Amino acid sequence: MSRKLTPNRWNWDGNSKRWIFIELTEEGEKYYYQVEPPKEFIELTMKIKELNDKLIFTKDSEENAKLFDKMMKISKRLQCMRKNEDDCKLSPNF
Repeated sequence: MSRKLTPNRWNWDGNSKRWIFIELTEEGEKYYYQVEPPKEFIELTMKIKELNDKLIFTKDSEENAKLFDKMMKISKRLQCMRKNEDDCKLSPNF
């Protein structure tokens, strides 16, 4: 069973194999489609990869915790991906 698409953020639709943004307006729902992932998705995914690579090699538990915390913030940001980056209420500073 697939989950329902969330309005006002980018969603990956496995059925149609494309990204969908559902904008709620006074007139109703407005749909935006694209095959390529949103730019923000790619950037945040690369940041998580870089942090994960550092996390693998660190021996210091404090540094490990800091890296993990940064990864969690980026993960939350991914869940908030809006059509316009400015729409997200989370800070872009990691």
